[in-house]
Amino acid sequence: MPDPYGEHALLTPAMTNGYEAVPGEERQPLLRYLEAVVAVRRAPVHTAVAFNAVYFGYDLNGDGYGGSPLRLDDFPVITLGECAPALPVGAMVCVATGSDPLYAEIVHREGANPGVGPLGDVPAWVSGAPVGAEGPGRLAGGSALRRRELLVPDLDAFGPALRLSQAQLHRLRTRGRWLNEDGHVVVDVSYPSPEAARQDAVTAYADYLLTTAREQLLSPFVPVSLAELVGGTSEALLRAGLLGLLDTVRAVLLSSASLRTWGHYAVTRASLAECWDDTGPLGGNDLRSLAAAVEHAATPAKRRHGLTAPVTAYTAVGPRLRQVPGAAELLAGVGYASAVCRANLTLADVVRGDSEQGLFENGCRVTLDDSTSRRTGARPSGSQTAPPRDVGPAPFRHRKPLPRSRRPARPTPTTRRPRPPPTRRRHAPRTRRRRSRLRPPRCLPLRPPGLLRRRPGTWRCSLRSWSPRKLTPVKQSPTRRWRGC
Repeated sequence: MPDPYGEHALLTPAMTNGYEAVPGEERQPLLRYLEAVVAVRRAPVHTAVAFNAVYFGYDLNGDGYGGSPLRLDDFPVITLGECAPALPVGAMVCVATGSDPLYAEIVHREGANPGVGPLGDVPAWVSGAPVGAEGPGRLAGGSALRRRELLVPDLDAFGPALRLSQAQLHRLRTRGRWLNEDGHVVVDVSYPSPEAARQDAVTAYADYLLTTAREQLLSPFVPVSLAELVGGTSEALLRAGLLGLLDTVRAVLLSSASLRTWGHYAVTRASLAECWDDTGPLGGNDLRSLAAAVEHAATPAKRRHGLTAPVTAYTAVGPRLRQVPGAAELLAGVGYASAVCRANLTLADVVRGDSEQGLFENGCRVTLDDSTSRRTGARPSGSQTAPPRDVGPAPFRHRKPLPRSRRPARPTPTTRRPRPPPTRRRHAPRTRRRRSRLRPPRCLPLRPPGLLRRRPGTWRCSLRSWSPRKLTPVKQSPTRRWRGC
């Protein structure tokens, strides 16, 4: 098995120029090592996490980063419920506790807006809202741009030497002071600018390595330093080389035949198939039920008269999974990231297989609305897409006719056509009897009329004295009448 500290380096200078510039013989060792990393890690492996494994030397025998040159004192400290700097996926952090700190690697990150319902119902204004939004069209005052986020730390990333026992971890989760009940950290992340908040995950992690974790990146004790690969230490060379390495790692994960990828996350096909065959909580049955619920979340209700009103529903996958019976322990720790990734893969397979570009036969369109917060939007064909960032407008839209008072005036023609001379009719025109607009009631109305069917399509209403307790419907063929008994 290839090793970052082995005889042959896994990262080469050609990889700093991107995946297309790497020869085939240099891709294979990196591919085999990354496949082994994805198989060993319990959480789905992000592109940034895969880069950390090959750059800092992740041990596959259980020690993790325990033998790496990472300095634990350089990690940023995060505290549950407090403000923290922007921390992308892949950042090494120190979780503050009352006694010994917890060293972990962030393997998953998502939005944690307090407006999300317990069943995953997301308000429309939350989806795609900018950082600092407090309501529809309302931004927070002040210059600070903050957003509440949920961080999933991998507490086993540094091996058994820094790993907590199950009793200690259970005590921290029960108290809820340093970790929440699921072993996650919810913080208010502060962004320096709106542009920084809109960055994709790979670019945000590259900026994090070049600023906050610069000493870790340029450490001479890593298997192969970035400065050695690019042949210099200038900012332009380091940034271009780092982005090239991240592009190579992502493309290698995508090229693997034994891995499935969703966004920047990779899981093994064997673990995904095992999950689909499982009949327990968060197994194949629950994931298929989730896909069906998302598909029918915005199915318009049938109306007897008029057009169907379009409805747009937004569903947060993570909170929806928490409502599955017996899934509380499976969603603790890094299991939450695995469940969210598998659920999104299942939804993606259903959308690709059972719909045409996300449009189902029942008129409902399902799309990934906000990849940062892992929400899925379900809308019928005919509704207008709310978020302008990730999803384009729907192809169809129902428009109601304007009232006569608001209709634009018709242009007056300049020349009028002469009217044809009147023709004498031999017979008087036949007059059609105007049909009544009354329709048969579905049930007994509060003021029941006597409905007598005169001919197909016409109904006549006749009122007479009646008592609600003495009226009973009498079915007759081919007519239908209401009579008092």
